[in-house]
Amino acid sequence: MGKHFLLLLLGLSLVVGFLQALTCFRCSWLNADGVCEKGETTCEAKDGEECNIMVVSKGRDILFGQQDCSSWCLNNTFIHYNITLDFSCCHDENMCNEF
Repeated sequence: MGKHFLLLLLGLSLVVGFLQALTCFRCSWLNADGVCEKGETTCEAKDGEECNIMVVSKGRDILFGQQDCSSWCLNNTFIHYNITLDFSCCHDENMCNEF
């Protein structure tokens, strides 16, 4: 009886773990040092959303960044002259969009 009960509890804990929402950092304005200067909070990703981060840099200098939950995710880098926009998305763990 005890073994079956322990297996049931283990199974329930695994199901509950999979059903938990993904929590992401949210920041409207990350400075070059990675400090959130505007809108620091968290968000829970809804169905079809992931954590994302966008970093804008000029040469080797980071200008600013943003973090959020988003359904419009792409892992890509765009370069226009000497300005770089780097988009990254993740969903493997909570707060995975850390700067």
